[in-house]
Amino acid sequence: MTLSPEQIDHYREKGCVVVPRFFAAEARQMIDHYMQRRAEGPKPGDSGGTTDQPGDPNHQVPRMINMHNWDEPTQEWATRPDLVTAVDQLLGDQAVLIQTMLYFKPPGARGQALHQDQQYITIDPLIGVWVSLEKSDRSVGQMVVVPGSHQHGLLEVEAADTAVSFTNAQSLIPEGLEEVGLDMEAGDVLFFAGKTIHGSYANTTADRWRRTFICHYVSAHAEKFTPPQGRHVSHVKATP
Repeated sequence: MTLSPEQIDHYREKGCVVVPRFFAAEARQMIDHYMQRRAEGPKPGDSGGTTDQPGDPNHQVPRMINMHNWDEPTQEWATRPDLVTAVDQLLGDQAVLIQTMLYFKPPGARGQALHQDQQYITIDPLIGVWVSLEKSDRSVGQMVVVPGSHQHGLLEVEAADTAVSFTNAQSLIPEGLEEVGLDMEAGDVLFFAGKTIHGSYANTTADRWRRTFICHYVSAHAEKFTPPQGRHVSHVKATP
């Protein structure tokens, strides 16, 4: 797939763009595949988030990470030629896959405090690709973005409330910017810049999941950087 000039302009201005139904044909298959892999037992890098909330359902179905290193279908989905072409366009350079993740977010699970991905991954430029595998709305803890936040550089971090977030750090949102929740259907894809603030709130439903497939790519000519003090999640006091 080739992104339109309008989609590319929107990404550059807002720091994100949604492309509908990009993975619509694969979404159900991906859910079934990852539920089966999850049922097999622990995988490398599993994480249910901070342990101070033992009742969080995320602990029963922890996030999987870097599945492309041991799961062939993940490698195929993350390197789909049309997907990589779209990332190439947004980077203006050849895209290199560096990370994959699967968030399950079952009913009642915590969300993730709003953050910039480069407050975790200190490589620039960086792009996240967030694939909604089922209907995602406010009640299940949809993706929330802060449009335009990518234009403010790497921002300060502070402690997050781990009663509602499975991570313990969050970005300080620049004055004048606002959070926007994104209603997405199965197969819709969000492309977002490494400095775009994003995250989610809790899944408040009793019977719906919010499963998402996530990839991170960097430019072939990307460079590592050292974040200033106070602008990386590791600078926040650790929560168990």
